Parts: sequence; structure tokens; C-alpha cells
Amino acid sequence: MRRAAGFTLVELLTSIAIIGILTSLLFPAVQMAREAARRSTCKNNLRQIGLALQMYHGSLRTFPSGYIASRPGNASGSTGSGDPVAFRFDAVPPSLSIEPSRPGWGWAALILPYLEQGNLYSEIPFHLSVESPGSAAVREMPLSIYSCPSDTHIGVYRVFDESNQVLASAATNSYVACFGKYGLINTQPHLGNGLFQRNSRWRTADVRDGLSNTLAIGERGAMLTQAPWAGVLTGGTCRTTTGAPVFVAITEKAPSMVLARIGNRSLNSTYSEPYDFFSGHDDLVHFLFADGAVKAVTNGVALEVLHALATRNGREPQSFSID
Repeated sequence: MRRAAGFTLVELLTSIAIIGILTSLLFPAVQMAREAARRSTCKNNLRQIGLALQMYHGSLRTFPSGYIASRPGNASGSTGSGDPVAFRFDAVPPSLSIEPSRPGWGWAALILPYLEQGNLYSEIPFHLSVESPGSAAVREMPLSIYSCPSDTHIGVYRVFDESNQVLASAATNSYVACFGKYGLINTQPHLGNGLFQRNSRWRTADVRDGLSNTLAIGERGAMLTQAPWAGVLTGGTCRTTTGAPVFVAITEKAPSMVLARIGNRSLNSTYSEPYDFFSGHDDLVHFLFADGAVKAVTNGVALEVLHALATRNGREPQSFSID
């Protein structure tokens, strides 16, 4: 009597087990390949932003402001407060009222013409504030150039004021400008020692630490804090995103929407706050340097190195290297 063709139960179970083992071996490799592709896209975003910054400087002989505000005073020619203690802390009472940031359009909006976004730039109502209803069409426009593919919680989100009321909606940014080493972003957004502050207009000649040793733009994922690419919304807040991979939940003032600094915490710290650099790549943060180079800086880099990189003219010894 002939045996019917087909698999026995033992053969079928063995085949399933082999397929399961092969899948478990292949899955991490696929995930690694996907993350490698996402990192490549993120670095390419920053390279394009770097070219835009260089072209902006070439046209206007200055780097763009962190954000623009119609008020007296700016960061040009400023050397800071002169008090080193002023650069150590950035904690203010929740009830403290700060100066309006209007109109608030930020560095990411100012460089749009150099990112092949001239049409969008032409629609910006610079006479209105970012939070104005008349700015909604621009403010709510998602831009892939400002979205890291490893970031989460990107897209249009609701900006809350200090009373937990919805102020406006805005599209997120995965990248943020470097305010410097320490500094009071909330209350003194014009006194940072980095490349970007309120109304700043620094030139390459002002970067005495060297363009290749100075941070310009870095990652701060929406996974840590959702913030608008368009700029600063007066009356709005910059908050730790719900479900962020950190141990603290913090609410910061509006200037932190476009500015971050190097303070007391290492990169991607689980104690990171909204004004810290933070990446969805887990073990590193991509930074654009003032010379246009994009480098991956690992979490383990010493704070003194990060502090030196964050300043434009700190005159720290440049005995370090970032691969």
C-alpha cells in the first residue's frame, strides 16, 4: 500500500521551528538595517540644513536669529552677563511672566528659501506673530526636512498655554538650535554663549572657537518634547511629551521651543528636560556643526567636551575630537 504524499506532524513541527529560528535571527538584522537607513536620512536632513545656513550667511553675512522678537536688545556683540552663575541654572517659578516673543519666527522659518521652500517662505506673515490665527497655514505645515524618521510624536500637535488651554496647533521639529553652555533660556533668551539666541546675528568671525568646534543645530526629538519648527508662540509652553523615555515631566517657557543647551546632563539622559538635546537613535545624537559638517556624538562623550562644543567663543582648549 502506497503512503500518501505530504508532511508528517513531526516534519511540519520541525519546519515551523526552523522557520521561527531563522526569523528570529533575521529580524534584528532587518531592524538594524532600517535604523541605519533612518540615521542616514536624519544626517542628510541636517546636511541640507547646514547648506541652508551657509547660504543664508553668504547672502546676509550673518547666521539667522534663534528667533526674532520686536523688542529692544539682541545678542549681537553680547558676551553674556559676565556672571558665570547665570549660566548654571534655568529653573523659574511656573507663575513667572516673561517678555512676549512676538512675532517669534524662528531659525527654521528664516532659512526656508535656501531649502527649496521659497513658496512657503513667501506665505509667512512676518507682521503677525507665530501663534496668530493668520499664521496657521504656515505654522501647521509639516516638513519632512525637519522630521527625523527615528523620531516619534511628529506631525501637527496642540500647543498648550500655562493654564493648560489650547493656544494653537503647530507642526513639530526634530531639530533645535544651540543656545550654548548652560544659560537662562526661559528668562534671558538673548544671553546665550552659543550660536543662536533671540535676535542673534552672529557672523563666522564671531565664532572664535572655530566653526568645526562649534555646535549649530542638534536633534531634540518630539519624542522628548513637541515644539514648532515655525518659531516661538508667545504664551505657549514647551512640555515633556506624554510617554517620553525620561523620568521627569517638565513644562518650560516659550523660548525653549527653538533653543536647547548643554547643561548638567549627558546626551539622551533619562533625566532630560525640554531644553536638552535628545535623539530617537538611543545611543547618539546627530549634530550639525557651524562649518556644515554633520557628526554623530555618542551618549558617553564627557560633559566638558560638550560644553566646549556648545560655546562659540569660550576659548576652551580644543584637544578633543568627535568622529
